[in-house]
Amino acid sequence: MTAESPTIAELNAPPVRFCFVVHAVSRLHRGIMGVRSANMGLVGQWSDGTHPADVMRVCSLSLAGVAEGMVLAVPMVPEDLLSNQERAVERMQQAVELAGAVDAVGLGSLCAVVGGRGEELASRLSVPVTNGGAATAWAILENTRTVLQHRPSGRVAVLGSRGPVGRVVAASLAKEGVEVCVDHPRAAKGLDVQSAMGPAAAVQGCSVVVGAGPTGGTLPGQALGRGTIVVDVAIPGTIIGRPDPSVTVLAGEAVTFPGHWNRGVWGWLYHVLSGYGPAQVFACLLEPLVLASLHRETPFSIGRKLTVDDVAAFGVAAAELGFRPHLSRGWRSFSPSQLQISG
Repeated sequence: MTAESPTIAELNAPPVRFCFVVHAVSRLHRGIMGVRSANMGLVGQWSDGTHPADVMRVCSLSLAGVAEGMVLAVPMVPEDLLSNQERAVERMQQAVELAGAVDAVGLGSLCAVVGGRGEELASRLSVPVTNGGAATAWAILENTRTVLQHRPSGRVAVLGSRGPVGRVVAASLAKEGVEVCVDHPRAAKGLDVQSAMGPAAAVQGCSVVVGAGPTGGTLPGQALGRGTIVVDVAIPGTIIGRPDPSVTVLAGEAVTFPGHWNRGVWGWLYHVLSGYGPAQVFACLLEPLVLASLHRETPFSIGRKLTVDDVAAFGVAAAELGFRPHLSRGWRSFSPSQLQISG
């Protein structure tokens, strides 16, 4: 925002409206979604969540006096989203229609990947669609900086470095003087970083690892050295299998919310069942909220377009609204004082 720009408070009367589209992360999760919508086909698992009638409203969320939002679900598991992306985009569009008039649309997890990382859905709607990349990069960067303040590291590995989020994270850390190793030679182009052939090679000799890949599941747990700190993208996670018990995996997208964040019973359950826990959110949920609050017509992140400047602009606005990245291990806050090399 420039010095001439109005403040967020001035921009938000009456509250703007946003929606956030998610999917089922597993068959069990799909069944739980069926309970919310009284869809016995989903509950009993004889429906795979791909039918148009399966899309649903999950909950309402609001930041009092600023924004009102709705979480919507396409109750398809990851393999169904990825195997037929045209169908997935159609269901996402139908889900957005359930929300009524909104000022911005956000996409969560793999909904942010299918259909050209939001581009196809955006072409079908008249409001901006943002895929969460800026929010994710902001939270991961802030939480990684906190880790590095308390746990100096000779080198940081960035996994998922060919994606927009990974590239911005790698570029930002390198610019700040951090020695960075990315997991593919192409990701190093134009950056002052080292490169390796794949995630397992990239993490060798690194006591801090950043997982920033959009589809998860790229790094075998046994490839991590003892005492490694992993700052990981929320869902899906980066690590396959169990790492050594001395490895600490932190939720890279964890963000605390202000006191005027309202969610109701179903919103509280959404926080818990989606993996946030009761006292935090994952940053990608906030991207459409911030976008709408600024009355910004250009998405922070769409397709493969994500810039350092857009990440910074998102972070300034999110912080002004009272959201703060924080270290978290699962649902629980993680004190920086615990960032000591184990074993």
